[in-house]
Amino acid sequence: MKKLIAFCFLLLTTISFGQSKTISGVIKDKETQLPVESVTVSVENSNIGTISNEEGKFRITIPNSNSRVFLTHIFYNPVVVNPTNDNQEIELFLEAQTYELQDVIVNKVPAKTMLLDAVKMSKSKLQKSLLLNTYYREFISVDNKFTTFSDGLVDYYVKRKSGASDLQVKQSRVFDLKDENASERQKAILSVNLNDIQDAIEHGYNFKGLNSILKSENYDFSSETKKLSDGKIIDIVTIEPKQGIEEEMIFQGTVTFDSKTKLILDVDLEFSPEHKKYNQVHSILIAKFKINDYVRKSTYKVDGDKYVLVYYQSKADVYLKFGNKINNSFQSTCDLTTLNYKEGEFKIEKDKKYKSRSLFENGNKYTEEFWKKYDGILLSEKEERLLKTLQQ
Repeated sequence: MKKLIAFCFLLLTTISFGQSKTISGVIKDKETQLPVESVTVSVENSNIGTISNEEGKFRITIPNSNSRVFLTHIFYNPVVVNPTNDNQEIELFLEAQTYELQDVIVNKVPAKTMLLDAVKMSKSKLQKSLLLNTYYREFISVDNKFTTFSDGLVDYYVKRKSGASDLQVKQSRVFDLKDENASERQKAILSVNLNDIQDAIEHGYNFKGLNSILKSENYDFSSETKKLSDGKIIDIVTIEPKQGIEEEMIFQGTVTFDSKTKLILDVDLEFSPEHKKYNQVHSILIAKFKINDYVRKSTYKVDGDKYVLVYYQSKADVYLKFGNKINNSFQSTCDLTTLNYKEGEFKIEKDKKYKSRSLFENGNKYTEEFWKKYDGILLSEKEERLLKTLQQ
């Protein structure tokens, strides 16, 4: 009888300690009370993570009920959460990092050289074989009217040497505005390739966009070094167009990296507002297009000796004239969040490789409500309303 009681106690203890737990909440700036976007939310002793949306909201599932949750943002002090209740709704406040003004750090190395070194170091650290489990989503609008949404669970099989990747769509769902122009609109979207599902890895993993800027003679680079209150030192390189440049598709923005390790933590690039007027219409067969605007962001996490892309976003606004049927501007937003990752050599079966450029083409193929179960980027209230217009 005693052995039976002991066994039952052990079983209950094991179930208790091994039980998963889901928490969700909103993250705000302690001083301004405004939501904080792009906060990395990760689980202790694991590679599990997600990111807060534009309203500061997040959801994450913890495999072990005793695990702590870490909130990190490059410009805020980190916060550790000890969740107590399942499905717990919490409100969290982050304090902005303060800078030690008495320490003036002078950079003798040119900013462009600093950025070249950071890209080289970051790329070498990222170039390892990985299996990235991600949540990916696409929004499309036509003339600023919301028309298409797709999201899904996508696995990227990243190859060590080239940084190239094969991908497999595990599950996906799509919504499309059903009207007389739906078929032609989709042809137009695909013809200008607004959403390339490979794009996140190309730019986020290989720094393709940054390399193009660094090779160009159209930019000036300046740097600022800051010592944070926790002793960490970061470099912020600002990229600006040179005076007098009258070229199209010119970027501006910042790249932030750790001064000691030279690992990039944040990339934030966009078309220079002053140079958008130089963007030109280009022709491809019977189609004409013009890129009106473009934004690219990526965030990386350093966890001990691990370094990984945790978030990537691209936004584009493209004008397209396609024969006599299409004469519109198309707006797109793509988001990718790393949910989990594994290091090592992984292979994907040939017939499971996804070769299309847009997730939309995969259609509705899901076995569960993955958008509720997994820790992707939560839809904002505005996005939820937009999605409902497609569901009507």
